[in-house]
Amino acid sequence: MQNNFLLFFVAMLTGFAFIHLPVAGTIFSGLEPTLDVIGIITAIVFAIVIIWKAVQTLFKG
Repeated sequence: MQNNFLLFFVAMLTGFAFIHLPVAGTIFSGLEPTLDVIGIITAIVFAIVIIWKAVQTLFKG
């Protein structure tokens, strides 16, 4: 199985981008809390996946 650490890292950065996305003053300003929640969940999930894959690789040898 191929390890896609770079893909997981980019997905985690995408979560941070959703958190810091400037939508104030646009038609999407009502979605700001939702985008924050999606960004936080995405960043946490992919950070956990990266840590889990790293631990698996470490003990796999």
